[in-house]
Amino acid sequence: MRMHPHGPGGPDHIFGGPDHGPLHEPPNIPGIDPSSQSVLSAFRMATHLNRQLFMRLASDKGGHPGRTVLLTMLAKHDGISQRDLAEKMHLARPTITIMLQKMEHEGLIERWDDPDDQRLTRIRLTEAGRAQSRDMGDVYARYVNATIGAMTEPDRAEFARLLGLLNDNIAATLKELDA
Repeated sequence: MRMHPHGPGGPDHIFGGPDHGPLHEPPNIPGIDPSSQSVLSAFRMATHLNRQLFMRLASDKGGHPGRTVLLTMLAKHDGISQRDLAEKMHLARPTITIMLQKMEHEGLIERWDDPDDQRLTRIRLTEAGRAQSRDMGDVYARYVNATIGAMTEPDRAEFARLLGLLNDNIAATLKELDA
């Protein structure tokens, strides 16, 4: 059975049910102006559909988003230490350990102790891991071409500019929270 592109409850499912109105009519949230609510609604829908599309494309090749990023990182950094991999991916070491254990069990990676520093575990892709990495690269290309690549060049430039502003605002708020 094919899942509805907006989830099991249709597009309104994102806001918890049909009481929240049409697809792009956001819920009325006190303290947020209507224009910001509308942008938030569109952004939430885009992130929701974005994840669904990528998961669907990746699952057709036996992968998922987290593993795709990990495979890409390992393909670029053959022999990377597990510690450095966790830092580059901004993930906790136990999270990386669990992901790598699953991949090792599936024959996608091999791990070994660093001969110069026994505290470090090094990782590399096996041939099967390199093959899955190539498959995920094809998935990623298809995904980008179907989404961002389908936009006109001026629209992509404007979208990048706006996302840059959003990223700056988020980073500034995170910095304030850390202070």
